[in-house]
Amino acid sequence: MKKHIVYPLILALAAVALASCDDFLDKMPDSRAELDSEEKIVKMLVSAYPKNCYNMCAEFSSDNVDDYGSTKSHNQLQEELYNWQEVSAVETNENPNAVWSNAYVTIAAANQALSAIQDLGGANTPTLKAARGEALLCRAYGHWVLVNMFCMHYNTNHPEDLGVPYMDHAETELNPKYDRGTVADVYEKMIADIEEGIPLIDDAIYNIPKYHFNYKAACCFASRVFLFHEDWDNAIKYAGMALGSDPQSQLRDLAYLAGFPRNPLNDISKAYNSTSVKANYLIATGMSDAGAIFGSYGSVNRYTHGKSIATYETTETSATTMSPLGSKYGWKMRTWIYGSGRYILPRTPYVFEYTDPVQKIGYTHSLFVIASADEALLNRAEAYIMKKDYTSALADMNMWAKNQITAYYYKELTEESINNWADKLAYDMTDKDPEKPDDLKNKNRTPKKELNPGFPVETGTQENMIHAILFMRRIEFMHMGMRWFDTRRYGITIYRRLIDQDENTLVKITDKMSDEGGNRDPRRCLQLPADVIAAGLTKNPR
Repeated sequence: MKKHIVYPLILALAAVALASCDDFLDKMPDSRAELDSEEKIVKMLVSAYPKNCYNMCAEFSSDNVDDYGSTKSHNQLQEELYNWQEVSAVETNENPNAVWSNAYVTIAAANQALSAIQDLGGANTPTLKAARGEALLCRAYGHWVLVNMFCMHYNTNHPEDLGVPYMDHAETELNPKYDRGTVADVYEKMIADIEEGIPLIDDAIYNIPKYHFNYKAACCFASRVFLFHEDWDNAIKYAGMALGSDPQSQLRDLAYLAGFPRNPLNDISKAYNSTSVKANYLIATGMSDAGAIFGSYGSVNRYTHGKSIATYETTETSATTMSPLGSKYGWKMRTWIYGSGRYILPRTPYVFEYTDPVQKIGYTHSLFVIASADEALLNRAEAYIMKKDYTSALADMNMWAKNQITAYYYKELTEESINNWADKLAYDMTDKDPEKPDDLKNKNRTPKKELNPGFPVETGTQENMIHAILFMRRIEFMHMGMRWFDTRRYGITIYRRLIDQDENTLVKITDKMSDEGGNRDPRRCLQLPADVIAAGLTKNPR
């Protein structure tokens, strides 16, 4: 059935204020007086987590999908995201408007909780302290989604980059005015919320901690924020706080998942997102079609992670010259390949909520791992690389690789092996003229991408180590959207490729996103929703 985007108006004050709030304030009075107990405040924070997730927007904007031709089906949202167009599609709960609105809804809920705590005399009990910590982390996370989806990536060379309004209080003013500030401002305020919030977190107040910003989840998220902020020391610090003294024991048990019957894939995807998995620090549910689109289903499969990408860049790279980790046969979790053309890893389950079991109508949902031990480990490894502490980086990279690869195929990664791998690879397609048909050969496709980051990267070992860690991150976060942020952080050149009906032969290159020469492509971020622009917020340059 067609889904309509619905959220509790009582929580949407900040979101609606960014468009038009006259009618809202006429009909919905301030509700903070109702949050008059610790129990009510803790329950309120359930609404501070996303229901409309960014994953779909990010994944279809990234280089994890190719165009497999007009004979396959797609929807308008996928087409517009894939082509880096300004999105007009609103038929799903995963369009940019929904992501924007829901992020501010979650922020509003966090601010309502913070205001109610203050009204009760402040965070002067263990429960209220923990609730304040959780609210601060939720507020920071909501802004992290917004600034990384709707703004250019943080870059010290561009301090003027437009940010998003940072909502740091429960709004009650009629028709308040906002300005976007800068990306740097948003990060400064996120970091302040994170650093104040983490010491207050207490997992004991939760029945199911993994649906909340528990201590490990908060530290993992902090490591991501600091990594994106180019603060390598704090990225290492907070990743270590998440992982503890025995990181290996925290990683995902892939042998357990590989032991599931390969059909149905959905059972493995559900197990991947289970609260019983030690590696899962924070899990979110959302109204999403991700379980169908990145699962064992045959519809909407024109833009997908198919044979072409998998063979030359990701999970199906079959030679050590293409993958720093060796043959495709070594993965504990092998790729699921479907006649629909999809090459899938079990990441996003399909869950259906019946609103009318008789008519068999309702809403599609999925589960998403927001923070995990595996991410914390890769965040730390990357930060070590940036500090040129290759010994520590290799220790973390090998820990991850050993967990991913069967013992028979696993070979220890060394500086020498990574340099040998990367030095033998040409950059993906950049040494050929895509306008010449004779040059459109898959032999020119590699997982090694041109990098144009806003921070210095040394040619040689440091760059080669980055190529290796980016390959690992691409596998770890497949179908989850994180690859889009990595392409932004490193200014990775992305090609839009039309693939022939054999699902392998490259027909033509239809577009290219590149930051060559430091000239950043403005399409690296989504455009603000039209109604928000109409209300007065400055639109993103195009």
